[in-house]
Amino acid sequence: MYNLGLINHLYGYMIVLMGTDIISIYIFLQFFENLPISLDESAIMDGCTYFGVFFKILFPLLKPAIVTSLVLKGVGVYNEYYMSNLYLQDKNLKTISTALYTFTGPYGNQYNYICAGVLITIIPIFILFLIFQEQVYSGMASGAVKG
Repeated sequence: MYNLGLINHLYGYMIVLMGTDIISIYIFLQFFENLPISLDESAIMDGCTYFGVFFKILFPLLKPAIVTSLVLKGVGVYNEYYMSNLYLQDKNLKTISTALYTFTGPYGNQYNYICAGVLITIIPIFILFLIFQEQVYSGMASGAVKG
C-alpha cells in the first residue's frame, strides 16, 4: 500500500475493503443452489439467451441475497477499526470507529461521549434495516415455480 501511494487516501482504503468479503460469495452460492433449475430451462425453451435468463429471471430473484450481503458488508465496514486506523493515518480522514476513539485519553475515558456517539452511529444502520427487513427475511424464490 505504501509503494502504491495508497496510504492516507480513501481509494486505497476502499480497494482493501472490496476484496475481503467471502461471506457474500457464500450467501449467493447458497441462494443459487436453492433456485429450481426449471426456471432456467423454461426460459431457454422460450427462446431467452443466457444473459437474458440471468438479468430477466435470476437477477430479480436475487434481491434478498443482495440486500442481506449489503447489510452484512455495510455493518462490517461501518464498524471497522483496524484497517481504517492503519491506512487512514491523516487526521482529516476518519471513520466513525476511529472518531469514537478520540474520546479516550491518558487520564480516562469519556464514557458519556462514547455512549452518545455509539447511539448516534447505530441510527443509520437501524433505519436501513427497517427499510430492507422485508427483503432480508423473505424468500422470494419460493413460489416462483408451481409443482
